Amino acid sequence: MQTWTITDVGVSRQNSPNEDSLLLETMTDGSLLAAVCDGMGGANAGEVASSMAAEAFRTVYGSKFSRWDQKDARRRLASAVDEANRRVFDAALEQPKLKGMGTTVVAAAIRDDGKAVICNVGDSRAYHLTEYGISQITSDHSLVNEMLLRGEITKGEAHRHPSRNLITRAIGVDPEVQCDTYYCTIRKGEYILLCSDGLHDQVSEPEIYYEVFESGHPEEACANLVQVANNRGGRDNISIILIAV
Repeated sequence: MQTWTITDVGVSRQNSPNEDSLLLETMTDGSLLAAVCDGMGGANAGEVASSMAAEAFRTVYGSKFSRWDQKDARRRLASAVDEANRRVFDAALEQPKLKGMGTTVVAAAIRDDGKAVICNVGDSRAYHLTEYGISQITSDHSLVNEMLLRGEITKGEAHRHPSRNLITRAIGVDPEVQCDTYYCTIRKGEYILLCSDGLHDQVSEPEIYYEVFESGHPEEACANLVQVANNRGGRDNISIILIAV
């Protein structure tokens, strides 16, 4: 598998730490674990939450790893979400300066034949890019997405809605949290893209598709996508993991 990663603090947060954390690990059987965590909270708490979640995925998913299969990968991802939630929630209770911190996560476990299991909590996303176009794999846990699913607003209105960044589910906010999981197969010449909302809030799906699939230069495409987001205000940290079989 080939992977490309990039993270950027954005324009509006130049004087603040990057609260996104990335994880990219190759397992003993050659399969891949990738995750993007987008932290939130006052002071440096968002940075702490996202890094704690990424480390929980690293240790829990990879512990006693033997051989990849979809059911086991799904179980491991769910266990990693539970452990990440426990660690972040407990730390926020024990340390007053970390009160209110949390993080989103989107993670993918991918075998070298392209079989993948993806999970998410919050509004960090996974996309599948093929010769036929781009499709969003995950569903945002956000107020605006709930309104969209109920038919109260259109997709265009959702993108411009003033409450589009209000999420309804996050790691570490409540004692327990549920992740959603999805199955996907990546074929040769296709991509999985994981990103924080700093990208998809500023850059449209057709623009993401064009840069990645049409350019033929994935590393440059990732850098170009970050530049586009920053040119449009860069109001948040921007993180991307791009994966090809």
